[in-house]
Amino acid sequence: MIIPYYNPARRNVTFSLFLILALLLLVLTGLGVFRMYFSFDWTGGQDGSGQLFTLKVRGGNSYNLFEAAPFGSVFWSTQLVTLLLAIVLPWFRLIGGSVLALLAAAGIFLLHFQQSPAVPKIPMEFELLIVLVLYVLYVLLQYFAEIRDRKHFAGLLSQYVPPELASAYTRNPDSMGLQGEEREITVLFCDVIGFAAISERLESKQVAQLLNGFFSHVSRVVVRHRGTIDKFMGDSVMAIWGAPAPTQTHAFDALSAAMDIQNEMARLNSQFKQNSLPEIKVGIGVSTGMATVGPLGSDIRMDYTVVGDTVNVAQRLEEQTRKYHVPIIVSDKTAAALPDILFRELDTVIVKGRKQSVTMLQPMGASEHADIETKKYLTLHRQAMEASKAGEWPKATEMFTRLRDEWGPEDMYDLYLNGIKQASS
Repeated sequence: MIIPYYNPARRNVTFSLFLILALLLLVLTGLGVFRMYFSFDWTGGQDGSGQLFTLKVRGGNSYNLFEAAPFGSVFWSTQLVTLLLAIVLPWFRLIGGSVLALLAAAGIFLLHFQQSPAVPKIPMEFELLIVLVLYVLYVLLQYFAEIRDRKHFAGLLSQYVPPELASAYTRNPDSMGLQGEEREITVLFCDVIGFAAISERLESKQVAQLLNGFFSHVSRVVVRHRGTIDKFMGDSVMAIWGAPAPTQTHAFDALSAAMDIQNEMARLNSQFKQNSLPEIKVGIGVSTGMATVGPLGSDIRMDYTVVGDTVNVAQRLEEQTRKYHVPIIVSDKTAAALPDILFRELDTVIVKGRKQSVTMLQPMGASEHADIETKKYLTLHRQAMEASKAGEWPKATEMFTRLRDEWGPEDMYDLYLNGIKQASS
């Protein structure tokens, strides 16, 4: 999952310019601000009116910029303080900005009391009011910028992960675990079979149209099953479950997505046919295990991804779908996590890049929904595999032949029969 690099410098410069403009308006218009004067007199009801006290309010212009004599050092010093505040305030977070505003107010307060004889005297409360206004504007800018950033990031993130997970991250970033760590996850690789041959017959625009349709189809299914699109590689899609948001159902969700991708291929191919594009077939590999998850990259571009043996196994399993002529192959660890799903064992192999062997299996659907015939052939297949492993070639040959003729796929069982011929000769 690509995390775009974000440089806040441009936004901070914009905020600084906005605060400088606000300061300029305050100085040009605010020096003639209407100033209020209050006087309180206690009469105790002795003036004949029966009132206990009187409150008098007077008002007037405190200072007129355009009729003023030359400004004094207090004015220029305080304006320099507020100008510096407007420039640097956006570059600080809320706590730092608050401290900075307090320091500016304290500096202005000291200037007015240390240089009180300077003329003309600018009302200190007006200068402090400028600091307050700048600070309030700064807080509002930070608040709306954070809301905008969260919405923008949630929109970007929802392209890779389910919207509810994107919303959860924007509310609590720590819940997604955006630090490198070792975690059990499930990885899915989906690839177009024979893409090189298909692309040779198409124009570049048609190739792009076909890939965009394929990627959109896979992405919708992955996100629907609470997965994360990790990356697109040529004509392949890599998706993960269990990261960045941890989940206990990653194996089930990944397999459900794999089966839905295959189940909905007919609808995708129908759309391709309407657009004069060739039909495609895809192979899917699913692997469960430990992997290192987290952000990798540089300060320019970060890529939240997973690395490790589990990723390598998933990719190799996807490649094996061509050899065994089945749409989906999962690892033994994935199958072990799904006791309610029926699987057909395909083979036990040493996957390139690792020393330990992997048992490859084909998912056949939920056990409770399987019909009697499917369970019967799965039992026969299991017996044939056991006979083949034990070297009982005639028995294994008879069973595999029956399975090829009655169940299929023929190419897969022909592969087993040819292997037996070579081993028994």
